Formats: sequence, structure tokens, C-alpha cells
Amino acid sequence: MVAWTGVLLAITVVATACGGGASGNSGTGASTTPTTTTARTDRCRPPGAALRISARDNRFDQQCLAAPAGTQLQITLANQDRGVPHNLAVYSDPQRTRPLFKGRVVAGVTTVKYRVGPLPAQTYYFQCDVHPQTMQGTFVVG
Repeated sequence: MVAWTGVLLAITVVATACGGGASGNSGTGASTTPTTTTARTDRCRPPGAALRISARDNRFDQQCLAAPAGTQLQITLANQDRGVPHNLAVYSDPQRTRPLFKGRVVAGVTTVKYRVGPLPAQTYYFQCDVHPQTMQGTFVVG
């Protein structure tokens, strides 16, 4: 009985931390612990090669993007912050060891479309280079 209680508590903590987004491909929560990151990326599935993300109040509306591997991608960034610069950049990991794509910085309110070359199946990191502390997430390619 005690073991099942612990399992249920762990599932509840992960489910609460990950939350639910507007669609099945977006997780929420600011925690970056391995448990919540794994659970969040498990819910983040590739919807196709055309992705969309919005910036508002110096936050992205999604903390997880997903795309198919080996496909040319188009990522649309809708910057809804009037006069505030944002971009989207993809890195090999949260430590930004290797930049894979850096979109140009645009001041809002505007929309920009980025073309991102095919990426191999892997979990990457994305951020706004202007506001990396508050605007970042996981990019699942698979």
C-alpha cells in the first residue's frame, strides 16, 4: 500500500508540474528537473514541418516544440510585444554548447518566418537570445 501511494504521489507531482497546453504538443511549467523535462517531452510530439510560436510579455506561449527529423522546417514567430525585440534560436543543449540556428531579432508587433535546415532526431534547446532567462524551451526532433 505504501509503495502504491508513493507511485501515485510521483505521478501527481509530474502531472501537476507539466500541466497541459492548448494542444497536445505544448507543455507548460518552468521546472527543468529531469523528471518534469522527460514527462514534458513525452507529451511533445511532432505535428509537422510548419511550427508556430508566439512571444508575449517576454514569454513564449510554448515551452516545447516538436518536428520530424530530417525535414526542412518553417518556424513562424509571432512577436506580440510592441517595440520589444525577440528571436528564436536553436542550440544543441541548454548550455548553448553549439548553435544550430539563430533567427534574426525582430521588434514587435510583427511576424517572421524562419527556415531551419533538417535536424537529426534528438532533443534540442530553444530560446530568445534577447531574453534567455524567461524565454526558452525544449525542441524535440524525432
